[in-house]
Amino acid sequence: MIELPTYPPPGKAARNEQRKALASTCNASSVAFLGGAFLQPLVAGHANPWLFYGAMVSFLALQGALHYVLYRVED
Repeated sequence: MIELPTYPPPGKAARNEQRKALASTCNASSVAFLGGAFLQPLVAGHANPWLFYGAMVSFLALQGALHYVLYRVED
């Protein structure tokens, strides 16, 4: 995660809130991709295996990013 230098540097609570906000965004995006892959075939009436595969890959990548970001949250 790239954190731009600010003066004065943000405190621990501010850094944690930034990281939690980024993790929340990753979680919402991954659930949206996965939900879209499951709901699209129901609405369209036909299954698209590439859409499902892409959604699963993006879900796993975003969940991995989420866990990486949350691992850096300070106690």
